[in-house]
Amino acid sequence: MKKYAYTLTAAWLTMFCVQAQTNLELANEAFQNRDYVGALTYYRKVLEKPDKKTDLSLVKYNVAECYRYTGRYEDAITWYNQAKAEGYNQPNYLYHQANLYIKQGKYEQALQKIESFLSTQPGDKDALRLREICRFAMTATPDSSVFTIRNEQAINSAYNDYAALRIKLLTFLSSSRIEDKSEPVYTFDGQGFSDIYVTAFFKEDKTWSKPRRVPAISVPEVNEGVMSWCEKTRTVYFTRCNDKKSKDGLCKIYEAVYDENTNTFQTPKPISLSFTQKYDMQHPAISADGSKLYFSARADGGMGGADIWFMRRSGDVWGEPVNLGSVVNTEWDEVFPTLYDSLLIFASDGHPGYGALDIFYSIQGADGWTRPVNMKPPFNSSADDFYLFWQPDGKGGYFTSNRPGGAGGDDIYSFYLTPIQLTVKGRITDQETGQPLAGATVILTAADGWTDSVKTNADGEYSFALEKDKNYKINVQQPGYFGDSRKLSTAGEKFSKEFSRATGHNYDFAIKRIPKEEIRIDNIYYDLDSYVLREESKPELDKLVKILEDTPDAIVQINSHTDERGSAEYNQKLSENRARSVVEYLVSKGISEGRLRYKGFGFTQPVVKGAKTEEEHQRNRRTAFQVIQQK
Repeated sequence: MKKYAYTLTAAWLTMFCVQAQTNLELANEAFQNRDYVGALTYYRKVLEKPDKKTDLSLVKYNVAECYRYTGRYEDAITWYNQAKAEGYNQPNYLYHQANLYIKQGKYEQALQKIESFLSTQPGDKDALRLREICRFAMTATPDSSVFTIRNEQAINSAYNDYAALRIKLLTFLSSSRIEDKSEPVYTFDGQGFSDIYVTAFFKEDKTWSKPRRVPAISVPEVNEGVMSWCEKTRTVYFTRCNDKKSKDGLCKIYEAVYDENTNTFQTPKPISLSFTQKYDMQHPAISADGSKLYFSARADGGMGGADIWFMRRSGDVWGEPVNLGSVVNTEWDEVFPTLYDSLLIFASDGHPGYGALDIFYSIQGADGWTRPVNMKPPFNSSADDFYLFWQPDGKGGYFTSNRPGGAGGDDIYSFYLTPIQLTVKGRITDQETGQPLAGATVILTAADGWTDSVKTNADGEYSFALEKDKNYKINVQQPGYFGDSRKLSTAGEKFSKEFSRATGHNYDFAIKRIPKEEIRIDNIYYDLDSYVLREESKPELDKLVKILEDTPDAIVQINSHTDERGSAEYNQKLSENRARSVVEYLVSKGISEGRLRYKGFGFTQPVVKGAKTEEEHQRNRRTAFQVIQQK
């Protein structure tokens, strides 16, 4: 049931003091029966007083194997090295060391070991898979996470705690904790038998109740765990293994009706199958309507290793299992399926990942299952990461990991959507002096019309909180200065972000003081003897439109000047018409006519008096604007 072994059967070994058996024989017997804790005890005795005929390299290799199977990775790596130093000459220890380095996130060391192994065993598919894991992990682009995770230390123990799910206000979890020294030990890993526990989280004081075993489901000296809940049928499904009363010794899926109002279960019973079960069936995941049951199994017709299968309900009986196929399943292990909305979430060590079991998701469409997507950190790590339960509201849930830093063994982690904080920060300064402008007004306007404003502080600084998926305009205004504005969009932002110069998003403004004299507008063109604006003049006038929009309290006069050629009367009229044509264009762009004045000066204010060259005449022909009043 646990991730270390998906097809465990009962391995009961009663230890007698038999004089005919040596410590080495007892150690090897325990090792063959997968009693790795007991095997270690006897191997240590062998190493204390080794016999000259004893193959110490093999003994030390088996010690390393015991440590590997019981999750003591550093000890295992050390003892593999000791076995090699003792003369162990099989390359498989390199493969195991590489695997253990991967579980620790030491991908470079793992890659060195696996390349050494491949030099002796070229083309080995398992080694090639480990090399692919190393290369994936070393080159994968990390994603900023929209989720925050937390080790739920209050409900985790020094043993394996895994597969948590929530039903209403209660959280159920599987655990192999030993609460009393008199409790039996599961000899495979030295932990207790896995049982189902229940706990509750109290929001008021942010505490968990002490997890307590669910007696209606948990049978002594039997492994139960990995529960799934169907709200429609009010039924839980879970795995039960190592039941001494079972004639075939197989792991089976059980069901029990649950009353969440009284927190009571009816007596569990094995699910009814339309076929004879011949293999372990584990890790049930029931669909929302109760019509499909997904599970993990090593069975004929699979891709290899443990695969994910599903069965359809027909009345009270489940039909023949259907393999999900080679898109989801690999020749390695796919286990611990869960369902959320349209997602199938599962763990795999066959798809490219960070090492050991990683969590993936796939979506069933019209053309079958989509290619599984690695959920990356924080859900995945170099360790085993599996059984992700997503709460129906989509805001969070639980997953299991034995990553470093936990309470011990497998631990339950909660995850929740990280609140996204979006802000914009900037500084307003005088364009000429560079000095900060205190008390300047900064206005934030959203596309839906919502608006807010602040005054800059003594350092000319301002800030606003923003919302997701909105378009904004930031406008700065200060008496005696031209305003300015910029656009900002938070569309598609999934993570907290600050829009500021420091983060590469410049929303500082250096604004210009309004002069008393007129300001020439460059690149304003008319045909000869015409006051009709040419198209190439409009981009420059659009800049003036923005200035007027950004400085809404300014009243502006448009001034037009001609060169000195022609009569005074003709030039006066031409200049007035040209000034008026500019005003008409500005009005067409949305500038209030009440804010605009115009005046023609003819050739009465030449820049170059007595101009002779065409360049000098061009300098005299000009259009300008002047702020004549600021409200």
